[in-house]
Amino acid sequence: MFFIAPFVLIGLGTLIFSSYSIFKTEQAKSWFPVPANVEKIDIDSRSNKGTMSYEVIIKYSYTIEGKKYLGNRIAFGYGMNNIDDHDGLFSRLERSKKIIVYVNPNDRQECVIVPGMNDSITGLLIFSILWNSFIVALGILPYFIKGVDENNKPRYTSKEATWIIVIIWAIGIIILLSKCLHIDIENKINVIEEVRNFDSDIE
Repeated sequence: MFFIAPFVLIGLGTLIFSSYSIFKTEQAKSWFPVPANVEKIDIDSRSNKGTMSYEVIIKYSYTIEGKKYLGNRIAFGYGMNNIDDHDGLFSRLERSKKIIVYVNPNDRQECVIVPGMNDSITGLLIFSILWNSFIVALGILPYFIKGVDENNKPRYTSKEATWIIVIIWAIGIIILLSKCLHIDIENKINVIEEVRNFDSDIE
């Protein structure tokens, strides 16, 4: 149990974080829209063992009843990763001067640009399911399914555990590689006004 405890904590942590992000995206759908000015936009990158991860960094301001607020959240769950279309997101926000953000009516300092689901959440949720399936099949189920059946055979074997893991992981990997759950959050950004340079280029 001490050996699998760190793996269980990772599984619970990713599951709780992804579940919380889903809860916040649903909650944000009822928040009220407010025009916001894009103050700063940049894209950050990080290399980890040859794999590049990116994150779009933004700073925007909005005014409610004469009071100015600052925000930097693009979407709940969004962060440094190699899953989202960061280039498309950056391109969309870079040419935006004024956008719509959604503000929590109970806390006007809490806001988000895209209140719905995104690839960061679905990617972490799938990873959490795959990770937890491994822990449950090999580390938890053996403690609950013990003994032998009427034919004097073990009720739960490592072969059955392996098949459970293989099936779940195969489905998860297929979903990730096929990108059937891909969400273009850049297309969900409500742009009110574009930067003049981009307007002239389009004309």
